[in-house]
Amino acid sequence: MSSKNLFRVSYQLSAISYQLSAISYQLSAISYQLSAISYQLSVISYQLSVISQRLTADG
Repeated sequence: MSSKNLFRVSYQLSAISYQLSAISYQLSAISYQLSAISYQLSVISYQLSVISQRLTADG
């Protein structure tokens, strides 16, 4: 393999590595957002539980 081809392959591998890093970052961001949504849903669930208890107590 000529040095020109080696350089081309090396460049392509670097580009792929960069793209995979970008995908990894995006997946991490999605994971963080899903965790935030999960936390918000837990808060809502707790609040609904409190409301339900109050309505039952007033009942």
